[in-house]
Amino acid sequence: MLVVEDNLDLQANIARFLGTDFQLDFAATGPQGLTLALGQEYDVIVLDVMLPGMSGIEVCQRYRQLAPRLVPILMLTARDTLDDKEEGFRAGADDYLVKPFSLRELRLRLEALSRRPVPPSGQRLKAGTLTLEPGTGQVRRGERAVRLNKTEAILLRLLMEAAPEPVSAATMAHHLWGDDAPESSALRTHVYALRGALASLGMGDAITTHRNKGYSLDAREE
Repeated sequence: MLVVEDNLDLQANIARFLGTDFQLDFAATGPQGLTLALGQEYDVIVLDVMLPGMSGIEVCQRYRQLAPRLVPILMLTARDTLDDKEEGFRAGADDYLVKPFSLRELRLRLEALSRRPVPPSGQRLKAGTLTLEPGTGQVRRGERAVRLNKTEAILLRLLMEAAPEPVSAATMAHHLWGDDAPESSALRTHVYALRGALASLGMGDAITTHRNKGYSLDAREE
């Protein structure tokens, strides 16, 4: 696991608490974190938003552009508005933890992220006008394409496989977090971010919310 955090006291606390469960590497600047992330293979990356040299948002964006694998990224930040979370998810983050936080909660979230399977890179899914490469997170519609983070790719895969039938919120949460699902607003935030990604492909209304049933995808031609 790579932890990119410039607060040395927090680095030390994380090392003491997680050192027996994870093999840890640390970086204290954005450029150093990006170099390590691209040069080594990690199961999960913890990335602070406010970093010297390059912000966590920039590191996440650059990593998602250059890295061949969908390694999950957990962002740490003192900002907790929906706009802040959307910025992090759009940059490619998979989860978001607001400072100050419990180290126990950090461990639970990291364990859940590390359990998410990485789909085979050669596998492609097609539903209507959408094509998804789960291994890279790239989703294409016609000539336009966008790269999803690992969480969004999992959600879109579930929706594409079930389309046009709905997928329950419980099923989605289980695929993302297993039996350690956080509050229900976390799933809604990820679906909101996925809607934003599809909107960039001209499909802002493709995901429908069904009360007490979950979400469905309509990827047909308009």
